[in-house]
Amino acid sequence: MSKIMAVDDEPDIISLLGKILKKAGYEFVGCSSGKEFLERYPNEKPDLVLLDIMMPGMDGWDVYNEIRKINRNQKVAPLTALEVPDRVKDCIFELGASDYIMKPFKPDELVEKVNKILKKH
Repeated sequence: MSKIMAVDDEPDIISLLGKILKKAGYEFVGCSSGKEFLERYPNEKPDLVLLDIMMPGMDGWDVYNEIRKINRNQKVAPLTALEVPDRVKDCIFELGASDYIMKPFKPDELVEKVNKILKKH
């Protein structure tokens, strides 16, 4: 069973992600801040990290940079509610992100994208 960790400052998003991904057969660990995530990350060893970009304090890019220092090969998919221009998409992939997920998301589309990311690598 693949393990997915998610970090998002919105409790409703963490709850929704957990319900959808557990129903799809994944183990799920949710965190409400970048700080909490980085404290738990080394012990959890997730197969995929879903990472909210817009968070107070330590934003998603800060967390992403810390993940890369710990595990250069970690699969990461940013979560964003903002429309992603093509040049930013290119940057996301150049930085090594596996894909990105738009909020709001439909449950079946989320599971499909997660399945695709985990099979891709």
